[in-house]
Amino acid sequence: MEAQESMNSVSSRSRHIPAFLSSGVLSGLLYASGFLAVAFLVPIQYVFSKEGKKEGLLSTLVSLAVVGLGSALRLSSLDMMQLSFLLQTILPPALLLLALGSVNLLGADAWKKLIAAAVVLAVIFGFLLQASIGTKEVQESIAAMIAQLLESTGLQGLDVSAIAEAYVAPAVSVIFDCFGAGLWLMLAGSWWIGNRLGALKRASDEGEVQDRKSPSFNVPSWLLWPSIAGWTLLLFVLYGHREGVIAIVAWNVSLAAVSWYALQGFSVISCFFQSKGMHRMTGFVPVLLIVLIALDTKIGLAVAALVPILGVSEVWLQYRIHKGA
Repeated sequence: MEAQESMNSVSSRSRHIPAFLSSGVLSGLLYASGFLAVAFLVPIQYVFSKEGKKEGLLSTLVSLAVVGLGSALRLSSLDMMQLSFLLQTILPPALLLLALGSVNLLGADAWKKLIAAAVVLAVIFGFLLQASIGTKEVQESIAAMIAQLLESTGLQGLDVSAIAEAYVAPAVSVIFDCFGAGLWLMLAGSWWIGNRLGALKRASDEGEVQDRKSPSFNVPSWLLWPSIAGWTLLLFVLYGHREGVIAIVAWNVSLAAVSWYALQGFSVISCFFQSKGMHRMTGFVPVLLIVLIALDTKIGLAVAALVPILGVSEVWLQYRIHKGA
């Protein structure tokens, strides 16, 4: 009996842990994990959606504190504990948390807020990347570390300059061409997933019956022409062999546009399967695309391109009976 009462007491205390505290700690731990850092904004958005703005801000502060503590411990273990290094480490997650907080606090259309926040983040991160991996000195340092690792395996006579030019510089170029689209996906994806989880939790607490239909995804009609402009600019860059800022802007805008129309395409496919009573088939489509790309890259990418094309075409062809259904 006493053991049962003790367990009930522990369970009762755990239930009374503030949501902002547990979600903030989870967010910080996700970022500190490294490979799960892309999801560290989801718990924060969950609190904003379910608990409100005040709790969301508190959760943001908790997350930032956990990130700062983790960064300090990591730098201390490497004997690099300096205030400048600590601030540089905390700056990226702090900017992402600030952007997500701004999206929740400002009153405007969600799409406009998310795109504006992603653009601001892309500009700031662009300068940060240019000041770090964008410099030739840093690229040669990275190449030197790669050469050192390869030499430890037995390879000798490696040219650091050749490694920097042949491998490091192209990798940096790829990062610059897609980092803005990646920031958009991370911010918008975290916002959508967090809101979805918050809505499910509220409905569960209130005892509401959940609709089995998956939530639809619709791109605002006003984004069509900016998307077309981005793709046109990319064609100009590719055929004109342009480089520099214009190429970076073209690639990032084009990839972002492809991503949101691909999501709309998947939403159309999901709606089709639901109308046929095959709810589980929606998850099969991404798996099929991954398998096709693994078997034959060209065929897989060609098939994958049909998904955003399907999303774009819905601007004129109303595949779903009710828009937003």
